[in-house]
Amino acid sequence: MDKRKALSDLARAMRDLHQALVQVVRREYEKQWGAVAPGQLLQLLTRHPDFDWLHVLSEMMVEIDEMLDQDQLTSEDARAVHESVEKMLVPGESAPSGFAARYLAALQDEPAVVIAHTDVRRILDAL
Repeated sequence: MDKRKALSDLARAMRDLHQALVQVVRREYEKQWGAVAPGQLLQLLTRHPDFDWLHVLSEMMVEIDEMLDQDQLTSEDARAVHESVEKMLVPGESAPSGFAARYLAALQDEPAVVIAHTDVRRILDAL
């Protein structure tokens, strides 16, 4: 598969994963505090501690988008993305603190997260 297309597909799949995770955290937040308007959700995503753990994923998506803006993509670029995403999604000592536990819980409980995770893994394995 073409590296640029694979990275573009990965960026899309990670946005879908991010959206699924946002909905999980939103539902948890709304159980405690009540309904959240779209504008308020944006504020929560950027500033509220309950949403902080998603920043790792957001930052990774930005890095991939920046890489896609480059004229040339190398195999090293693709390998670096693969390693970074792998470390983020696979639990272990290298997983970013705070992210792994919440992510694994969402994978256990949320079908939309499982579907999005599967799509990311499929694309990542082809990268």
